[in-house]
Amino acid sequence: MSLWETWLPQRFFYLFIGAAYLLVWIQVVLFHWRGAFRHAAMWGPVLFAPFLSAMGIVFAFVHGGIVNWIFIIIYAIGTLSGMMGAVYHFKGVRHYIGGFTLRNFMVGPPVILPLMFLSLSAGALLMFFLWPPQGGF
Repeated sequence: MSLWETWLPQRFFYLFIGAAYLLVWIQVVLFHWRGAFRHAAMWGPVLFAPFLSAMGIVFAFVHGGIVNWIFIIIYAIGTLSGMMGAVYHFKGVRHYIGGFTLRNFMVGPPVILPLMFLSLSAGALLMFFLWPPQGGF
């Protein structure tokens, strides 16, 4: 039996979350750089996403004790950060002339990106609480 056959789907999910946050981080850096970091809150996901990425990858291999608590705290902050980002991005679209129009959603701040940030963190927390890492995991 190979090492990979003993891995439960949760481990692959946490690896996916870690890799996804790495890709989301690259996109967040590019968009916020384009926006010239004109709002202090723009630094939050740029500085925090690497921690979310690292925690997802680490948690696929190591869990238990303090690591579980760190995981919960980091991903709870990630969930709140995604919520705040969604509010800021929707407000940004609203401030364009015409408000919530298709054109403003296309040229304004990307409202889907903070929702992705939110859903990745919330998904990691759901996986943690619905299928806790125990036993063979």
